[in-house]
Amino acid sequence: MAQASAQVAADVTQNSEQSTAAAAAAATYSIHDDVGEVLFSKQQMAEKVAEMGKLLGITYQGKAPVLMPILKGGFIFAADLIRALDPCPEDLVVEFVSARSYGAGFETSGTVQVSFDAEAVKGRHCLMVDDLCDSGLTLMTVRDQLLAAGAASVASVVLLDKRARRKVSYDPDFVCLDCPNHWVAGMGMDTNQRFRSMDYVAVLKPKAIQRALHA
Repeated sequence: MAQASAQVAADVTQNSEQSTAAAAAAATYSIHDDVGEVLFSKQQMAEKVAEMGKLLGITYQGKAPVLMPILKGGFIFAADLIRALDPCPEDLVVEFVSARSYGAGFETSGTVQVSFDAEAVKGRHCLMVDDLCDSGLTLMTVRDQLLAAGAASVASVVLLDKRARRKVSYDPDFVCLDCPNHWVAGMGMDTNQRFRSMDYVAVLKPKAIQRALHA
């Protein structure tokens, strides 16, 4: 009986130690440990967004624009950009666009599913806001649908332009930075919905990419 009680106590202690170790490992995880290379720093991002905010503030004065962040990737850039508009155009409004062309992998599916409030864009000057233009398919598709819905004009601004990946004849109207042909994450960009929260743009370590893709 004493031996059985001792074994139970030992098992409980071992399980407790394992749980404590697992909790400690989780507590010490840092998203930055998954970064292989920082391509654009937080400071670089802030400077470029500020520059773009001034340019767009002047460009859209008197046009009562509709700022249209493309979800999911464009929401962080859009939030920074709208606060950087200087001067902020009168009667500026925000309408979100849902657009999906990627699965969990690296290649676009070739088909873009788009959803937005068509009534909100009729007769308005629309500015699409996205994190990245690579294939160009998403922005081209959204532009065409906005024009079909009666928008007075449609332009696009992107944080990064990855021209090496272009698959259609489309170029964004406003670009903060040109991006090398790497799979990048941060500032709203993800790998299987992970890593959007980083306040810089980075190339992830291969093991981090694989872990995210198989999560």
